[in-house]
Amino acid sequence: MIFEIHFSISSRLFIIEDGNSKVGVNTQSANKIVYEALDNNMIKELNNILEIKPEVKFGSNTRFDFLLVNKKNKVFVEVKNVTLSRKKNLAEFPDTVTSRGLKHIDELLKAFKKGFQIYILYLIQRDDCDSFAIAKDIDKNYCDALLKAVKNDLNVLCYDCKFSLKGIKLNNRIKFIK
Repeated sequence: MIFEIHFSISSRLFIIEDGNSKVGVNTQSANKIVYEALDNNMIKELNNILEIKPEVKFGSNTRFDFLLVNKKNKVFVEVKNVTLSRKKNLAEFPDTVTSRGLKHIDELLKAFKKGFQIYILYLIQRDDCDSFAIAKDIDKNYCDALLKAVKNDLNVLCYDCKFSLKGIKLNNRIKFIK
């Protein structure tokens, strides 16, 4: 069953039902969901924000989803949309080999060396998962790079979503299984 929910005049949100679970399948909505959560201080790890800048260029050919500015720091946040679930209650990323994802990890580490705090936020657009893991069997290189980056100050946040007739909103932080 496919649901189409309108949440503004200019954009649509698509949700499918997978068994008894709802899954947000519009990848473009991930950054909108996270922006709203940042703007409303719903992510406690990223609060006291003075300015949110979306789609900020870094280096010669990289854009990060958000640059956050607070009194003490500048923080880059890269958002990854997650819809894959192959085991009960477990969300996974990526769902295919991701050279772009590898590039983002590498560029985030470069940003850290230039004094930025760095985060990857995995947005689980499913209502049936309470934990998250990297799909090592799908992309071993991405998994290895992420785990190495975590040891070098990359912060990982995993949040699920809440679905309603008004749209999808950030819900709860869920466990990252390394």
